[in-house]
Amino acid sequence: MTDVLTHRGPDDVGYFREGPAGLGHRRLSVIDLSGGHQPMFSPGETLVITYNGEIYNFRELREALEQQGHAFHTASDTEVLLRLYEAKGSEALGALNGMFAFAIYDRREKSLFLARDRIGIKPLYYLALPGRLLFASEAKALLCYRDWTPTLNANAIHDYLALRYVPGDRTVYNEIRRLPAGHYLTYQADEVKLHRYWEPPLGRGARKRSENDYLDELASLMEKSVRRRMISDVPLGAYLSGGLDSSTIVGAMAQIVSRPIKTFCVGFDYEHDELNEAAATAKYLGCDHHEIPCRAEDVSLLPDIVHHLDEPMGDAIIIPMFQLSREAKRHVTVILTGEGGDEIFAGYLFHKVMRIGDLYRRLAPQALRRWVLGPLLAGVPASVLNIAFKYPAELGKRGKQKALDYLQLLEPPQMDQAYRHLISLFDARDTPDLYTPEFSAMLSSTGMHEPDTRRNGTLPGTAYLDRLLHLQFDHWLPDNMLLRQDKTGMAHGIEGRVPFLDHELVEFAVRLPPGLKLKRLTGKYLLRRYAATLLPPSVVRRKKMPFYVPIENYFQQPGFRELMDDLLNDQSVRQRGLFRPEAVARLRTMMHRREFLFVKQVFSLMVLELWFRIFADQAPVPVRTSAISGAASAGLASSRSV
Repeated sequence: MTDVLTHRGPDDVGYFREGPAGLGHRRLSVIDLSGGHQPMFSPGETLVITYNGEIYNFRELREALEQQGHAFHTASDTEVLLRLYEAKGSEALGALNGMFAFAIYDRREKSLFLARDRIGIKPLYYLALPGRLLFASEAKALLCYRDWTPTLNANAIHDYLALRYVPGDRTVYNEIRRLPAGHYLTYQADEVKLHRYWEPPLGRGARKRSENDYLDELASLMEKSVRRRMISDVPLGAYLSGGLDSSTIVGAMAQIVSRPIKTFCVGFDYEHDELNEAAATAKYLGCDHHEIPCRAEDVSLLPDIVHHLDEPMGDAIIIPMFQLSREAKRHVTVILTGEGGDEIFAGYLFHKVMRIGDLYRRLAPQALRRWVLGPLLAGVPASVLNIAFKYPAELGKRGKQKALDYLQLLEPPQMDQAYRHLISLFDARDTPDLYTPEFSAMLSSTGMHEPDTRRNGTLPGTAYLDRLLHLQFDHWLPDNMLLRQDKTGMAHGIEGRVPFLDHELVEFAVRLPPGLKLKRLTGKYLLRRYAATLLPPSVVRRKKMPFYVPIENYFQQPGFRELMDDLLNDQSVRQRGLFRPEAVARLRTMMHRREFLFVKQVFSLMVLELWFRIFADQAPVPVRTSAISGAASAGLASSRSV
């Protein structure tokens, strides 16, 4: 199991075996390079830990423990975490500021404690079998255990096609689960118990204050978060896309250190490329800047990428993210990234669309919407919507229909369904023609359902925008954004840190008045005001551009076309048995219209078929790649992998 995770921890390896328990560890050395070997024992050797992540406030916690009489033998955060758990048990989680997935085995009680950080920055999978519990940072490690037979989770495949990732605690295997973000698990006497210890505090805002008071608090929290994430005994840098989020992070870093910050940006050579903007920001901040090109021929990386992702993730952004981390590893080991800024400060286009949709529902009478406005909107050409939304690719008729379908979900208001519809790829219009009768029957027999996006925290009276932002913590962030960052980064031994997702900053942002997040149609309003203290006006005023991979410009290239022909030819699709070959062929034909939905749908099907070949069939793939022949083949391998 640990050999499969070598890429996540190339610097050290350690094992603990005793009676019913076995712990393994691969280490990426970041703090206390000479100490911190794991598994690590408590002073009386009653507890043993294996841990993946970073505790950013470990020095403050250590000082408090020393004042209580605890002595330390290393300079690592691992020892602090272990001693804190020894003193407080599960209550220790509330004191931690960081990203983590860890296991602590109690040798006296013969019990296991597993925990995952509040937001879900670090992954943790587990497999519960009769009399046995296995866990790991990546699902592929669990496949090394041969005394079980993995079975396909049909609902997970259905959800993947809708969202381009598998949401919630489920995985593509019926037997393997994810430990949800903000949860811990206990295992004793063959009993598994899950407990939630944190969720975003929706609807618990304090009294309203002045805008400048909020700005001052944001500046303090941002500075503290960035400073904490710059603690490292190895070289450190940042991703810089040219957009507001990453530029703000680098701007804050530049206020803390005097040396040039190593920054990395990927570009695609098309009109919405942000290379020029990133270079200008890097020059302004005095960075040591690196540019990485992403081209059509880089589709050859897909087998390696899918292998490291463990699960199918059908967004083409996985290609440039993999390239970014590969290039960054040549210079640094730790990277600060801008993930989370859009989610907590309402920066996405769909935040604006849903806000407008809510106003449309509340201000226009139902009869007016149904008999007058609906027909008028249906007559608007798709090209006009494309101009209005400034989307990099062609929305087309299918994109327009998706928008009209969304408006129907507003009657009556069903925010969770409307939210899922807007972020979905394949929806109820697509799947009846796509699925084979056999796959449809499999879904029916298991009770096909939509993932539950409704938290207990959706309190009456909470602002619409706040409830929308709250939904993203269910699966969009932990199971999509953060999972692909972790997997593509750790494929090369790069530890990604996300200052915007410091839980103290998240709790502050959740409580902000909605108008300080999305003011009229200006997203990230308060963040822009903070960024204005660090960056030139041109960056602060820059409109949000999606980090968009122009896959519609790639599919005509020989390498892409050959891979697509192999993965999605009629025979291959028919043998897989999930989709109708004629439906897949029709999508490939429709793709030539260059409408973004069809292009994305085809790409997601390609990734799914690659996943099946690598992890289910254990068959070689027909493109040049480093040797991948099966689910547990030697990977490349976490900071401190569990």
